[in-house]
Amino acid sequence: MVAYHDLYGCRVDQWQKAADDWVDLARRSSSAAEDIRAQGKKPLDDHWADATGKTAGKRLEDLADRLEAGGDIMKGVAMVLDALAHSMGYAQRTLFHAVELAGERGLRIQDSRAVGAYTGAAPTGPNVPQSVRDAYTKELGSISEVNGLIEEALREASQADSKASVELDKLAATINVANPSQAHNEILVEASHVEFEILRADIPVGKDPHLVRAWWDGLTPQQQKDLMRADPVTIADLKGLPPEVGRELRGPDGKIDRVEMVRYALDHWDKKDDLDYKSLGNCTNFVSSSLEAGGMKKKVDSWTGLMGDNTWGRQSGIGWDLFDQHAYTSESWARAEGLQNFLLHNAGKEVARSEARPGDVIFYEQVAPGAETAQGETHHAAVVTSVTPDGDIKLTQHTNSFQNVSLDSREHIANKNWGEQRIRIVRPQPDWY
Repeated sequence: MVAYHDLYGCRVDQWQKAADDWVDLARRSSSAAEDIRAQGKKPLDDHWADATGKTAGKRLEDLADRLEAGGDIMKGVAMVLDALAHSMGYAQRTLFHAVELAGERGLRIQDSRAVGAYTGAAPTGPNVPQSVRDAYTKELGSISEVNGLIEEALREASQADSKASVELDKLAATINVANPSQAHNEILVEASHVEFEILRADIPVGKDPHLVRAWWDGLTPQQQKDLMRADPVTIADLKGLPPEVGRELRGPDGKIDRVEMVRYALDHWDKKDDLDYKSLGNCTNFVSSSLEAGGMKKKVDSWTGLMGDNTWGRQSGIGWDLFDQHAYTSESWARAEGLQNFLLHNAGKEVARSEARPGDVIFYEQVAPGAETAQGETHHAAVVTSVTPDGDIKLTQHTNSFQNVSLDSREHIANKNWGEQRIRIVRPQPDWY
């Protein structure tokens, strides 16, 4: 349990510096792996084909694998430390706010608790003025609110400390992992989930609405914005926040409920789709289903239904997937390029990574030639479900199925497996209703 004075005096900036240092180490490790493959392994393969050359090439590839795996593990460490730094920052700000409220209301902090002028039993009796009774009642309310904030701050700090400690111990035990696939798809994914869990646990779920409002008002505007982007679903479900918070999270124009879109993606990332697009994969079908869950309305041509060029949606078919995919589903529903072009053609806009927010859609465009996907073709789609305070965009997708994983890390794997990719982030803004 983190103590009052430990939290009050902690140097949050030191955890952030540690996270930044680990990011730098991860980049160096990944860069070294790429250099070994490009400047060591490839020349050997090209010019030294005998047994000795192959042995040397294998040693270099093993070294590159270790460096690549190490880079991903270091990224995991950085994610956890970054979440710890921000979580401690939220907790410390809440504690400072409690102390500020105590001072404003004539209270003092004693043994990590707020105390006031009145102690012991309530003043009673016929000779006690009503004003004294009212002051006592008011002071009790203030003490309760301040102590509630102190307890919340210590809870946030303690959960962050505990979760980060457990995950960092796990990461320390992976030092000998030399398999890049294991490091990327298992170790780094788990670290990304822990990062999200630490941030989510900073939100006072289930607490009294008055305490929730006091907690929210104590955060800085930037901290409020960071939490809204990190976990929009949990923030939107809180009782006690100003109405404008919900409007901003869900989308002020009322066209798409971005919270429900994200909720669907997070709840269905590992569930089987009801319509299986075997030849295409289900990535775009999953994104379209998320948009539909957010309330995006169908766009149907009056003559050709959903088979028109500028349509989006699906309708109940006859139960035969192959037929239903063509006759009762638009081209834009399940093809990444079709959905991307449809959204952009109908008032959607491409946004920079720095502007990404939950409810945006990520598209992968094939840049490198000679791959299975045609050069210039958009071939994959995913939903932005979180943006962490350090700006790391988290995506959720089908084919392959992942929940809240880092775009940067998935992009790295895509570039490695398929050649250079162009990432486009599109914000849906329907203009047909």
